[in-house]
Amino acid sequence: MSALAQLDDAGDGHDGAALWAALRGGGGQEARERLVALHLEFARIMAGRLFARRTYAGLEFDDYLQFAREGLLGAIDRYDATRDAGFRTFAAPRINGAILSGIQSYSDMQEQIATRKRVVAERVRELREEAPEGRDANALFSHLAELAVGLAVGFVLDQSGMYRAEEAGYADNTYAAVEMRQLRERVRAMLVELPERQRQILSYHYLQQQSFGEIAALLALSKARISQLHKEALTALRESLRGGGVDYSF
Repeated sequence: MSALAQLDDAGDGHDGAALWAALRGGGGQEARERLVALHLEFARIMAGRLFARRTYAGLEFDDYLQFAREGLLGAIDRYDATRDAGFRTFAAPRINGAILSGIQSYSDMQEQIATRKRVVAERVRELREEAPEGRDANALFSHLAELAVGLAVGFVLDQSGMYRAEEAGYADNTYAAVEMRQLRERVRAMLVELPERQRQILSYHYLQQQSFGEIAALLALSKARISQLHKEALTALRESLRGGGVDYSF
């Protein structure tokens, strides 16, 4: 048995055994909370060991401890004192796995956020570069409206990809949320109806978060051509949405 597990298979002694019996015998939340308290220091030590060897600087020790608590709770819910080894022997790999999974999930999320910021910044830059020259107020207003429309449609497409509300941990059944889900479904259906090149560009850009430069290399087209096809595709989507009663007139 590892030195870490030996720290309290004392926690599997008389008091621990009584708590496990109470939990499995219907003792419910009170027994569970007492078991968490009994083994929390063990989870803290495991979190501390991984934190000391950390290679990713984006998380604090409290984040590691939170992941360890989640692993501890999962282990308590799955442990069978009549069949499994001592609890801490059973819990150690589960707490360790919960911490590592939490770190990976956070790292992936931060990478997605950074990628999305980069793609959105490029999207704004591409749209702004099409601003009309001179001081024609009507032309400028029209361009600003088109810029807003492009960003709005882009937002809907983004939400139908990596950042989908239906993947949240709870259901949002408000009227606005239901409308947004319906709109996303319509946009997904409209994507299928676009010409192949336009569909590819929107899918790569909004659903896979690839930049125009990356898409240009992938499709063997110029970046300017990708930008043009992107604009044409957004225009087609906007007109389809307007024809279906969705107002993007701003």
